[in-house]
Amino acid sequence: MADKPFKYISGKVLYCHDDRGEVGRENFTISKDKHGFRTLRARCEIDEDQLLRDVIYTVDKNWLPIDAFVRLSVGGSFQGTTWYNFSDQMVECEAITKDAGRFSQKQRVDSWPMAFGAHPVANDAWGCAVFDMNNKEEKQHFKNCVTTSKTPHGNTGPNITMTEKFISFHGKEELSVPAGTFKTNYFQLSWDSDVVGYDWPPIHIWTFSDDFIIVKIRWDHLKSDYLLDSLEIT
Repeated sequence: MADKPFKYISGKVLYCHDDRGEVGRENFTISKDKHGFRTLRARCEIDEDQLLRDVIYTVDKNWLPIDAFVRLSVGGSFQGTTWYNFSDQMVECEAITKDAGRFSQKQRVDSWPMAFGAHPVANDAWGCAVFDMNNKEEKQHFKNCVTTSKTPHGNTGPNITMTEKFISFHGKEELSVPAGTFKTNYFQLSWDSDVVGYDWPPIHIWTFSDDFIIVKIRWDHLKSDYLLDSLEIT
């Protein structure tokens, strides 16, 4: 109905390793209000690390990060819990982690951060929303980005870690996954190894609709596909 104050999207993603099959899963819900603000709520499980991650993350109508909460357990026990706030001058967090105890962290920035990586794969798909489709032939560089952890599974912290990335657009594809067949936009996410300190292959990301819903992610570094298993939009 036109007067509904919120739009809701919910789904499940399977984490599938090339050799070991299903190694994890993610359940997510997205709400969108009448001002274009979106909130992602995700529960992520990675079996081999006995990892459980709970994330609540909000962006504005331009997909810029507003605030977030991340709670992380690794090895079946508490790793850390952190609240984040973003502005055009500062990224700040309040945290308690197993490794560092209770701390506050502030990072000055010269402009509003372009993206926040909390490590749900639904969040990775959102990260493509800052790509300028008016210049889709260009490989675009985003310097002012934040993540909770630079490890592949995001199993440290969570804290404020500054990073940067490149996004390139590789066309439209019709893609079939367990949840169905979708008309997707295909992006690649990559990094400058001299800047970020690691030499990883690109992450391939297929998204659906202007809500940037994850359909599939492929990362050769982890020999894994992340596949949309179910989807409901209300």
